[in-house]
Amino acid sequence: MKELKYINKIQSGDSLLSMPQSLSQILSMINGDDFSMDDLADVIMKDPGLTSKVLKMANSVFYHKSTEISTVNKAVILLGVMQVKCLALSTSVFQTGILEKKYNIDFKEMFSHFISVALGCRMLAEAAEFKDGEEAFIAGLLHDIGLVYFINHFPEDYRQVIDKFEDYPGIIEAEQDLLGIDHAAIGQMLAEKWNFPVRLCQAIGDHHKVVDTVEKLEVRHFVQLSELINKPLLDNRPQNLEHRLSAIQHLGKLLKIERKTIDEISYSLLAETIATAEYLGIDIGDTSEVITRANKELFNSYLTVEKLFRERQILSKRIIAEERRAAMMETKTIAIATLSHYINNAAMAISGRGQLIKMLVNKGTIIDSENKLDPVANVIDKSVKKIMAVLQELRELTNLEDMEKYSDSKAINIDDRIKVRLQQMEENGIDMVTEPVVQNK
Repeated sequence: MKELKYINKIQSGDSLLSMPQSLSQILSMINGDDFSMDDLADVIMKDPGLTSKVLKMANSVFYHKSTEISTVNKAVILLGVMQVKCLALSTSVFQTGILEKKYNIDFKEMFSHFISVALGCRMLAEAAEFKDGEEAFIAGLLHDIGLVYFINHFPEDYRQVIDKFEDYPGIIEAEQDLLGIDHAAIGQMLAEKWNFPVRLCQAIGDHHKVVDTVEKLEVRHFVQLSELINKPLLDNRPQNLEHRLSAIQHLGKLLKIERKTIDEISYSLLAETIATAEYLGIDIGDTSEVITRANKELFNSYLTVEKLFRERQILSKRIIAEERRAAMMETKTIAIATLSHYINNAAMAISGRGQLIKMLVNKGTIIDSENKLDPVANVIDKSVKKIMAVLQELRELTNLEDMEKYSDSKAINIDDRIKVRLQQMEENGIDMVTEPVVQNK
């Protein structure tokens, strides 16, 4: 099974994404109940990179203070536990190594996506009055950790996915077929390996799903919705836009978040992402790069919507034309039925009089010494039968697709059908088609 080599590597603990000792200690400490800020500061100071990030964030413009924060202890108290946790995680997750040169992936854009989804999670959670917006932020920050794992550990394997995913409905389907397992499942395994809370592991594993019902609000719901309102990573094909919009509408209703609120959150994400990346110390490109990417995405979205609009116009015209055609066909069918009725009555009148002539000749009431009336009556009889056969065909012209055609043409093989009906009439009488009305006048 293809997926076993990926699963075994996680289970073996041989991972480029294995957390540093300091991060393991921090997460273990925070998840417990008995710890002090001084204990947390002591662990942070064992990691110079994390120490620098904590002090930089504490002294950023987002924390109003009158004096400079110069000690980790004061920084931890100012920032709070959840922000420290975010910084610790970002130290391990937001690393590119040498892969940027090997992959046709913009890692700055990737990291921007992670942060934007995290911010969207927190804002959506707040809009839904969910009690733990910070945990939603963490889930959003780590939702694609499985993708980072694949890129770091199995770059050649994952290159197949990047090269061929357009042959599949989505990135998840491509991963499942080519690798045997998708990045969401791998991410959940990593989170479980790190002893994250069950709800956080579930949010990572389910971030590409769209639930049908919501019995109670969970972190995973906000990750799913935030993933949808953000620009998709890697797979941004226009044909997926309608699915995303429909899913956003569906999830918004389930979470009882108004569409106006979702739109406002979406509009604010760009500025918030730039600011958050700055105080987290994560390189997503300078402001001009980020705005250029956003403008490009906006333009692509505009082109997609314009294309969809044109397609809808064409489809609407076709539907109107089909409706008109259907109405015309129905009118035609009614007209044919009405005309058939009149022709049928006329044919029966002719047939009745032909039979009356024969009957009078046979009784001797009419003297036909030269035997001229009988051939005339036969001609009348055959003509009426032909008229009746044609009328029966007209009544049965309801499904043209099932009718036999000449070769590959559009012509219905009506001649053979009429011949068969006439033969049946000769064998069984005209009554098999319709009941003739014999007029005795």
